[in-house]
Amino acid sequence: MSALLQTKPSSTDQVISLASGFSKVSVNQQEIVKIFNQKSGLVMQGMCKFEEKFEALYPLFRGLSEAGKPKSLNLKFSSVDKTAYFYYPETSHSEVSHFFSELILLLQKEVKFKKVLKEVILNQNHFKSEQVLLQNAMMD
Repeated sequence: MSALLQTKPSSTDQVISLASGFSKVSVNQQEIVKIFNQKSGLVMQGMCKFEEKFEALYPLFRGLSEAGKPKSLNLKFSSVDKTAYFYYPETSHSEVSHFFSELILLLQKEVKFKKVLKEVILNQNHFKSEQVLLQNAMMD
């Protein structure tokens, strides 16, 4: 069992499935990571590549993936490319697919949290600026 939390996707988010091919994961219609994978014999192999705007999520992805990955999943990381390469036996497909889905959902929540936090900070700064203007106007 993975150490990652159980999460549920919202209707605007895309959840991955690790069938052979290509998946794009997005939050609020912004792609955060692309996942390429294919079957090679009895092994599934692929890579997770972060979009340039979301490369800051790579260290979080790396840390979370090491925290609860299935034993059958082999991950190699390239810090230069902000990419994770993986392979696993085809027999572990459902376990690995579930793991990646949980991991991606956590990343989606992180993106949403940062967006909301940025808005809160912006609103606080705006409020403080208005307070200073009011105080200055009252002092004159």
